[in-house]
Amino acid sequence: MHDVLIIGSGVIGMSIARQLSQSHLDIAIVDRDIPGMHASYKAGGMLGAQNEFTTDNELFQLAVASRSLFPELSDALFHETGIDIEFQQSGLIKMASSTKDVKWLTQQYDFLKSKDPSVELLSDDELFNLSNGHVEPTDLAIYIPKDGQINANHYTKALLQSVIQRDVHRYYQTEVQHIHHNNGYYTVTTNNGDIHAKKVIVAGGAWSTQLLKDYVLPRQVIGVKGEVLLVEQPSLKLNHTVFMTNGCYIVPKEKHRYLIGATSEFNNYSVGNSEVGISWLLKHAQQRIPELSHSHILKQWSGIRPYTEHELPIMDQINDGLFIITGHYRNGILLSPIIGQDIANWLLSGIKPAGYSAFSLSRSEQNEVYH
Repeated sequence: MHDVLIIGSGVIGMSIARQLSQSHLDIAIVDRDIPGMHASYKAGGMLGAQNEFTTDNELFQLAVASRSLFPELSDALFHETGIDIEFQQSGLIKMASSTKDVKWLTQQYDFLKSKDPSVELLSDDELFNLSNGHVEPTDLAIYIPKDGQINANHYTKALLQSVIQRDVHRYYQTEVQHIHHNNGYYTVTTNNGDIHAKKVIVAGGAWSTQLLKDYVLPRQVIGVKGEVLLVEQPSLKLNHTVFMTNGCYIVPKEKHRYLIGATSEFNNYSVGNSEVGISWLLKHAQQRIPELSHSHILKQWSGIRPYTEHELPIMDQINDGLFIITGHYRNGILLSPIIGQDIANWLLSGIKPAGYSAFSLSRSEQNEVYH
């Protein structure tokens, strides 16, 4: 019998397992390992702690704190696994996609500037200089220098290698069917037989509430499909992520490559790219950065992000020893280091982390976050 079984081997589940591995507990992870159903491997890797928010709240504070952990985490994972997650504090340019978004982006700028004086409004000339002349101006652009990025694929692989080296047991290609509470422990029924554990953490991303179908939950998680392209353009010299208010973003990667994302299709769990999705990505990326019209598409893929109403995660204890940790939507990569620490400490100490009442299943509407 395991002390803790984590259902889901995305960055959230593996970050929790990695932190718990420092204790004396027997830790295991189970995952169905279906290609195209993951969000972590497919993410853009943006660390947009400020990009996502317009008001001060528990999630904003958690995001900023988690972003600060990446420099040390990057070094630790490289030392431990030899995998470079390519952390960069490269900064982010956020731009209004249309005139109607100017008021909203101005409000976001006012909020961010009140918290961080380094955030700047960009004139057209400043945008030209910052982007080496590659980015076409819009009605409003702001610069967030402290937001950064990592290689999400490398990060996920590094976490997997780390938990393996730390003797965390991994059940591969194993699909969870039921979670049953016995007297003092849980039986998790899978397609490969039963697994027993004293505590269970459901970190199954967009499928988390489906995994808990035997429980009556006041909130649900749904999947949001996002399509992404990786292109190559050697003549483009862009150093900063460009993020538009319509959700399209361009993230510079190594070897003159640029990741273009992401569409958002709610309650869509399908795998693969569509002509409509690819067309939308290319249209908006090339409109803002015309040189991308001469780029070469290297890869295209999709992932399923876990969404909750008002984009606020669910991190709560459902039953004695049964936890749900999900709903991080676009911020799973960003939040994973601090959530790994906090949830591990919660399990070891029995004390719920400060501020996590905002992420409970029973939270009231007035505590919801809008951004």
